[in-house]
Amino acid sequence: MATGLRWDLGLRSLRKDWAEMLRPADLRSDAVAAISVALLAVPLSLAIALASGVPPAAGLASAIVAGVVASLFGGTPLSVTGPAAAMAVLIMNVVEHHGMGGLLVITFGAGALQILTGVFGLGRTARLVPMPVIEGFTAGIGAIILVGQLPRALGLAPPPESHVIDVITHIGELIHETRPISLLVALSALAICLVAPRIHPRVPGPLLAVVLPSAAAFALDLPMDRVAAIPRTLAFAWPSFDLDFANLASPILMVFALASLESLLSAAAVDKLARGARHDPDQEFIGQGLANLGSALFGGIPVTGVIARSALNVQAGGKTRRSALFHALLVLLMVVFAAPWLEAIPVAALAGVLMSVALRMLNPKALLMLYKSAPSDALVFGVTFVVMVALDLLEGVQWGLVAALVVGALLTSKGRAKLHRFEAAGVHRVVLSGPQTFLSAIKFDQLRVDVAQLNKGAVVILDMSGVTHVDASGAEHIADFASYLLSQDIEVLLLGMQPDVSERVLAFDHGHNLPPRLAHSENEIPNLLPRSNRPTGARLPLGVAAYRQKQLPRYQALFHSLAKSQHPHTLFITCADSRIVPNLITDSDPGELFIMRNVGNMIPPFGPRETPATAAGVEYAVGVLNVTDVVVCGHSRCGAIGALRHPGRVPPHLTSLRAWLNDPAARKLCDASAPHLHDDDVARANALLQLENIRTYDVVREKEARGEVLLSAWFFNIETGDIEAYNFETQRWETLGEESSATVPSGEDESASAPREQSVA
Repeated sequence: MATGLRWDLGLRSLRKDWAEMLRPADLRSDAVAAISVALLAVPLSLAIALASGVPPAAGLASAIVAGVVASLFGGTPLSVTGPAAAMAVLIMNVVEHHGMGGLLVITFGAGALQILTGVFGLGRTARLVPMPVIEGFTAGIGAIILVGQLPRALGLAPPPESHVIDVITHIGELIHETRPISLLVALSALAICLVAPRIHPRVPGPLLAVVLPSAAAFALDLPMDRVAAIPRTLAFAWPSFDLDFANLASPILMVFALASLESLLSAAAVDKLARGARHDPDQEFIGQGLANLGSALFGGIPVTGVIARSALNVQAGGKTRRSALFHALLVLLMVVFAAPWLEAIPVAALAGVLMSVALRMLNPKALLMLYKSAPSDALVFGVTFVVMVALDLLEGVQWGLVAALVVGALLTSKGRAKLHRFEAAGVHRVVLSGPQTFLSAIKFDQLRVDVAQLNKGAVVILDMSGVTHVDASGAEHIADFASYLLSQDIEVLLLGMQPDVSERVLAFDHGHNLPPRLAHSENEIPNLLPRSNRPTGARLPLGVAAYRQKQLPRYQALFHSLAKSQHPHTLFITCADSRIVPNLITDSDPGELFIMRNVGNMIPPFGPRETPATAAGVEYAVGVLNVTDVVVCGHSRCGAIGALRHPGRVPPHLTSLRAWLNDPAARKLCDASAPHLHDDDVARANALLQLENIRTYDVVREKEARGEVLLSAWFFNIETGDIEAYNFETQRWETLGEESSATVPSGEDESASAPREQSVA
């Protein structure tokens, strides 16, 4: 995917696709797909032109010109560009207020903006429009189209205004003039469009919906309104117009936004269907912009990538850009050689086709899905839909965006605050989570009521480890609440504030009472408690209280499942050192790691002198639990390695420890290592040695040979928090988590059993 400014309009990146179009491979597949899409495009282009209030020729010219240009320059090779039903209401609104000349200028302006957007690499910004607004807008367009086509379906003269209320009023006044034949044709076309996809996805429903009623009307010589005359050429003369260009800025932006969004939605749909390379949004903007310029120059209407035609292109077997290009050329041939038949199509049949499109756009399932996932999204959908239908297209989008922003602000600012009573020497905890903003005022008012019931001398831990953001008002609320507690003779500790949160809160601590009461971790809390509130063993009960409040709700379902059985994927062998927390450094949940801890993360070789508990742990994890990974994790500043290399530091009265220091298995590596090596280098080598010891267990060796278990050596650097893994191909330690790092499974080559000296140094 190309990046940076595209002053060449992406020509360099497109050469490969253009060259592919000249090759004979997949030519038949592209031709078949093009025929299928063209048969769908012609009736839809005529119907959308009808709904847009423009001549039929404008819809066909758009399909032809835009289809050619976008197929060559677009960022989605299998996407098909042309008139879109979602644009019809907006186009009609533009034509009513600015005329056909104004529409051409607006189309040209929107195309120019699309090109600039793609050139400057801003294509992804169009995805910032909230999905509920898009769904509500689409449903609103569907409702307006459906109501707008009712007069044509009833055989009535079109109303002077296209607003829904005006159309309904118009129908009510002229309902007695309904033509039953027109209604029958429209309903027949509607039924065919709805039923055809159920028979087979490739059945061209809109084409049959036009051809069959048209043939019946022609055979029976029924008096009906027909499509207007269609030119046999694309030659076009711009109309003369006198426009106030200042008034065109808003509709240009509106057409630009809607056409761009529709195109990107279509491109995303093609990605899912084609399952190939993802579309290039910036190149797609350039292609759509050039297509709109071309459409305007030939008297067409705004165009977009169209989901229905693009999906059919993929489903019909299209492989390259040729299918979209061929489809446009086939539409041109049909206009030139089949114009008389196109002119004979009953308007009521096109109205039926449009009504089927409108019904699909209404899509009540989308509203139901939004409501189930988030009622607030359904509210945004409803605001957009109702305002569009009742008032105006542009106002509907504006109010929808406002509703989405308000809902987003409310949800983003929906931090939580709750007082938890913990009966241990009068210690209580207030847990704050999420953003704390100006909207948090009511929550802190309620907290003041809650803590008013506490006894004097109590301690409140203000746990803010879950606070993600504070604004000035939120910081002031927190500082004021802490000051209020102190004024009530209630001690307060502030736990776990992020640096930026702490900085803002302390800025509102005008009495400078809070800095001595800051705790970065749970471990610091007992030391900050007043002596009267510092009972023996308080740390773990306090931690249990925090766990019940913050972690237990999250893991309740997992614990229920784990109560039946465990299925860990990794045997994790590490040192007993308190600074190593396997679940923390691997971000793993309960039930994932089978952890074995001992001094120096050492595993004695299998034999008559092995430690029963250690051997049992290895065999149980590999042979019974069937773990697929075994990790031996050493660490920096290892006390066991230091003691083995400097045994004189160990007090003589610690007889068990000194006996372990004299154990041959424990001393093996240290006795063989060069004196100048750093203890951390020996700890790294020790992790590799323990892998060889583990291989002496039959169950491990056999499963590794069958590829059922992978052995890895890790090293945890306590100072930096980084984790290194030994790469057995390069014989070097590499930092895990970086893009360039890779863990290579250990092999059976004896030369890889220990690293070279420069590899561990």
